[in-house]
Amino acid sequence: MKIYKYVACFVLAFSFFACEKSSDQVDEEVIITDSKVEYTVFLQNNNLLNGVVVGSSIDEFAVKSTLSSFNDIPSNAITYRTPTGISYYATSNCKATLQWFNAENATSESVSVFEDINPCDIDVLSMAHSNEMLAIAYEKELLGKDKQFVVRTNSLIGSVNDPTEISLNKKPVNVVISTDRLFVLTMKEFITDEFYLFVIDLNTNEILMELDLGLDAQRLFANSSGDVIISYPEFHTILDPVTLDKSYTTYGENTEPGFITTTDYYIDNSGKFYFQKNIPSAEIEEVPAIYDFENNSTVVYLFENFLTETELYMKYSIANTSAIAYDEKNNYILIGYEKNGQTDKGGILRITPAPEFKLIDNIDLDGVPKTIFVN
Repeated sequence: MKIYKYVACFVLAFSFFACEKSSDQVDEEVIITDSKVEYTVFLQNNNLLNGVVVGSSIDEFAVKSTLSSFNDIPSNAITYRTPTGISYYATSNCKATLQWFNAENATSESVSVFEDINPCDIDVLSMAHSNEMLAIAYEKELLGKDKQFVVRTNSLIGSVNDPTEISLNKKPVNVVISTDRLFVLTMKEFITDEFYLFVIDLNTNEILMELDLGLDAQRLFANSSGDVIISYPEFHTILDPVTLDKSYTTYGENTEPGFITTTDYYIDNSGKFYFQKNIPSAEIEEVPAIYDFENNSTVVYLFENFLTETELYMKYSIANTSAIAYDEKNNYILIGYEKNGQTDKGGILRITPAPEFKLIDNIDLDGVPKTIFVN
């Protein structure tokens, strides 16, 4: 295999180093996978989502099986991912269903929601789940009145459907669950677009606190330690889910990591954040990137820096990065991508991260990867 010497885009807190592709080439032998692993990949095909299991061994990187219990999920379903699972909320003929996949034991189930409400009468804005609890934030138009804002919680343990509803006085736009608490990002509509954070105890369904977040709070994440990350365009806040202590990180000029807009992400055990970054000046605008919270630095993997033009446009035919994950056992970054000019076709590239960068291998898939779990 021939690859170009790797030069990464490295974004520090206070400086930006541009990238140039090396003109030197080096010969590399075929890389052999050290540890046998399997990946569960959720693919988009014909406006539906389905799951496949991709196996990797010394002599094979191929699709082994499909997740038969996961089918007919609309590609526009509302999605929530944790390190150990993913859930999809969708409606059909005014019936709402949540499909939930647990990556730890490779099990899935379907949960009926809003059996007491017509799902066509509400607008679901966001949702979150843990291994025990589901939370769905929605709004409802009231005849002759203002909108009603509600968060509905329901246990995922057992077969009893006994939801609890918590009314809010602001519009819920994003929710995450951490340490038996629900964190709800809300905004004041039609006045100042100020943002607030509701902290709700999931054991009692009581609102513990409402925090004023100011302007431009845009998204919530939960890291591998359970901390809640509140993202703004120019900085982020890390909130301890128990003590509610806050720490702030401000980005330098033109060095913001840009993970606010990512559609898929993965947080490894060290807290590094793998995501899709938009680089308008790059050959492929949506590229894989890794943000290090501890050092406030971002490594961006531009495709043109490690693929030749023939590989980029002909062999792999990459249109954009559609999913990302990290195989900690083998130290591989998994880059799901959509193929250019080929409807519902995609693939996965495996690379090792900088500074010991190598292009490992690739698999073509009948569908576009949207989420990848390492089993």
